[in-house]
Amino acid sequence: MDGLRGAIVLAGLLAITSVTKAQDFRERFVGKSPCAAGLHSEQPDFSLRLDKTQKLNLLYRGLTKAKIVMIIQLSDDPGHCGVIRDLIQINHVATDFEFRCFDPEAPTNVIIGTAIRKGSIKPVTAIEAWRIDLKERKFIEISHKVTCSADGWDGEDDGSDLVDEAKKYALHRKPGQFEPAAN
Repeated sequence: MDGLRGAIVLAGLLAITSVTKAQDFRERFVGKSPCAAGLHSEQPDFSLRLDKTQKLNLLYRGLTKAKIVMIIQLSDDPGHCGVIRDLIQINHVATDFEFRCFDPEAPTNVIIGTAIRKGSIKPVTAIEAWRIDLKERKFIEISHKVTCSADGWDGEDDGSDLVDEAKKYALHRKPGQFEPAAN
């Protein structure tokens, strides 16, 4: 019984440490440039247009010991990297960010999450999920179930953003369905 109690205490301490590290990371970089030292990655970045009306992008970076997603507000100056408005971090190597998630409780909101796909392209339930508050430009953690899809990333850039995609989700209320169902 003492071994079980010790394992539970250790797991709790590790969880607290992980949350603290993520908060420290957020505190260090929010309000700064995504080009800042300490945010460089040897892997290529992945960027998505979040809200074209506010010049917001989501920027994913795989760092040495963590994966991060940042809300970046772009500048009119092409030589400027923009400003980090908020940031989330995951430390689990097997977990990846999902950028097309659907929350039936808030179908028009932009939702991202984490999942373990194991090569599957089928819809998956997120392990962790966040709603993007576009007014405050922040990630808001979601505690209920959301579904994420790997569908819909092919084709030319048509100028749309994740806000437009969330509206498509809301029309169909089906995760991963962006176009009307075929008859």
